[in-house]
Amino acid sequence: MSDAAAPVIRYERVRKEYDDGTVAVEELDLDVRTHELLALVGPSGCGKSTTLRMANRLVEPTSGRVVVEGEDVAGTDPVELRRRMGYVIQNVGLFPHRTVEQNVATVPHLLGWARDRTRSRVTDLLELVGLAPSTYARRYPHQLSGGERQRVGVARALATDPPVLLMDEPFGAVDPVGRRRLQTEFGRIRRELGTTVLLVTHDIDEAVRLADRVAVFSRGGHLEQLADPVRLLARPATAMVADFVGRGGAVRLLGLGRLERADVVPGDPAAAVGGGAEPAVTSAVALGAPLDEVLGALATAPPGGLRVHDDAGAGVGVVTAESVLTALHRMTDGAHAPAGTGPRR
Repeated sequence: MSDAAAPVIRYERVRKEYDDGTVAVEELDLDVRTHELLALVGPSGCGKSTTLRMANRLVEPTSGRVVVEGEDVAGTDPVELRRRMGYVIQNVGLFPHRTVEQNVATVPHLLGWARDRTRSRVTDLLELVGLAPSTYARRYPHQLSGGERQRVGVARALATDPPVLLMDEPFGAVDPVGRRRLQTEFGRIRRELGTTVLLVTHDIDEAVRLADRVAVFSRGGHLEQLADPVRLLARPATAMVADFVGRGGAVRLLGLGRLERADVVPGDPAAAVGGGAEPAVTSAVALGAPLDEVLGALATAPPGGLRVHDDAGAGVGVVTAESVLTALHRMTDGAHAPAGTGPRR
């Protein structure tokens, strides 16, 4: 594309209606920006997976246009389109009779890459997703844990450095502990590569943790709100969004915020105890720590708050529960109105 600011994917008045009259997506206008992760969330049957699959023509729209890198996908060969887009699904879909190395090399092989180039790329990707090539390259899918299979799926999807990665409930089949680890690891990978990602998830916690923006759909394929995670949690645009986000919005906001110098009170925890005596147990947190971790540490700390130190270990002051509340107010100051709502109905 000539315009560097143009979206990687654009949905223009897209509608999907099935033969039985069911409307999965209703007149959708939506852009996926370069280098962002856009999460699609909503209840079952709201059209989020259908929306994603229209981008690589696994589902054909009834009307409207889906444009990828400036090209209407309706005029693109679907096989070629899918080869240049990464695709990760919940159950991974690895070839059981092929090794990890062979699975990751699937698309490079189809594109006719040289053997040395393919082997080098596979090695790099396995290291990127945290699977040592010397240990995992020759294993088969049945020899891997669920989390390891999912990592291989991500590596395979990234094999040719696609401009966009489509992910449909990618971590849904993994246990909660493994899921959180995969989310953290995937966040690191995306920051390192700068890949544009369209993610479908039913998990609002996953969406706000990973996404730059979140699109909330209601049943019938209506886009209810499009916003960054802080704005979404602080200012739901509709009753449906408020109900879907639930009453844990403030807790989720804590997970998004970081302790900043403006949140720190000058002084020492001992000063708040009375008599100037040092607390029996001394606790500390670092600038930049997630606010939920700060609050958790405060819950078990002695009276007077927590010492705060910078990257060099030098003390910069104290954080208290009131400081955390102030930080929440700082985060939500700009969220006075919804950033976006659904299309015209």
